[in-house]
Amino acid sequence: MAWLIVSTKIPLGGVLAVALLVQSETADAGGFAVREQSVSGLGAAYAGVAAGYDLSSMFWNPAGASIAHTPQGEGHNSYIIPSGEMSGSAFFEPLTGGSVPLPTLDSSSGLYTKQALVPAMYLAMPVNEQLSLGLAVNSPFGLTTEPEKPNWAGKFEARTSELRTYNFNPILSYKLTDQLALAAGLQIQYIEATLKSAFPGIGGLPGLNPSTTIKDADDLDAGYTLGLLWQSGIGTDIGIGFRSSIEHELEGDLRVVGTPALGAAGVSADLETPEIVTASLRQQLGERTTLLGTVEWTNWSRLDLVQIRSRTLNPVLGAKTFGGIVTELPLNWDDGWFYAAGIEYEANERMTLRTGFAYEESPIQSATQRTPRSPDTNRFWASIGATYQLNESTSFDFAYSHVFFEDGTIDRTSPIGDLGQVRFLGDVQQNVDIVALSIKVKLGSESPEISPSSNY
Repeated sequence: MAWLIVSTKIPLGGVLAVALLVQSETADAGGFAVREQSVSGLGAAYAGVAAGYDLSSMFWNPAGASIAHTPQGEGHNSYIIPSGEMSGSAFFEPLTGGSVPLPTLDSSSGLYTKQALVPAMYLAMPVNEQLSLGLAVNSPFGLTTEPEKPNWAGKFEARTSELRTYNFNPILSYKLTDQLALAAGLQIQYIEATLKSAFPGIGGLPGLNPSTTIKDADDLDAGYTLGLLWQSGIGTDIGIGFRSSIEHELEGDLRVVGTPALGAAGVSADLETPEIVTASLRQQLGERTTLLGTVEWTNWSRLDLVQIRSRTLNPVLGAKTFGGIVTELPLNWDDGWFYAAGIEYEANERMTLRTGFAYEESPIQSATQRTPRSPDTNRFWASIGATYQLNESTSFDFAYSHVFFEDGTIDRTSPIGDLGQVRFLGDVQQNVDIVALSIKVKLGSESPEISPSSNY
């Protein structure tokens, strides 16, 4: 999914949004990424996730498919319970200068987030001793924000934002040696978005009362993944994975509710999802204890300027020709970084316990970068989890994580044609709880041993 924000000038003279984003329901990684792709990973705050503990490693590193020595499948489900509120004030700033408060608006958004279930699925099987095939199905980007109070002060920037992606990732992994595997995969990604915001019906726009604009957009495109996994056989596993950017051209219709005479207008916008590089370590410290670590870089600086173009001749957009620029949205995001450390302890032959802590540096570092659609800030992760081996073929993962967000400020403006702009100055407070469960099943057996650490 993706969002865009569109500002029109003639004859609407107001803000029509289209903000770029993607997913299942709620974004908890930096920007609008969704990190909840692995329950075992969540239990250690994603420390060690690209180093091949189970098949869910394939999301970060496709070479994780090489650990399958028999046909295997995994289903992961994470339930996200967010809590967040934005508060602030709106001002009309005419081109002639000055600032006029808009006191009739609610200062608080109320709860603006929704609970969400994020599923992920992984399959893998060996073709021979060197070659393995895999498939990962995920929702790597997404967002849902919907303030409880539709008349809140930030409504000209955002009322409802829904963003989703569906990513199918077939993988081919090849072992060069018993220790080193290389892999590549194809990403086939569908994205869709729905956006609602208020239309600034301020004096000077005769016949237009405040109304809601709606934007729907979708696209299907492709990218790729690359990875390597080195398993020393003496307690050190290192994985490095790469997820490419995917270039989407979103197309949809833009409408102004309550003004049927203006009709609908077709718009489009280009969205490039960021590249992601993940490096992870699993270092065995003894017979039962393993140290875990992850460093990840995300190229969010790709989201600097979004151009929204007309794809119809409808004068509602003020665009004279097909393909003309309706508006430009400066985001100017920075790159994102994620650091995680954790530890895993094999309590007995059936139970493995883990915990981890992480710090995530948001790509949104200033009030002008932050929007009510994606009010992202830096955050800390604290996680616990466990794997229970039911029998040779079946195991379960459990995990819980609390995400502590730093407080943030918002300073955004919505142009009103040639009249001026509406400025929103606000604050955001938020936190998230995540509970997760997975089941992992393999067909066939390699060893009579029942041990989570040698499960795959």
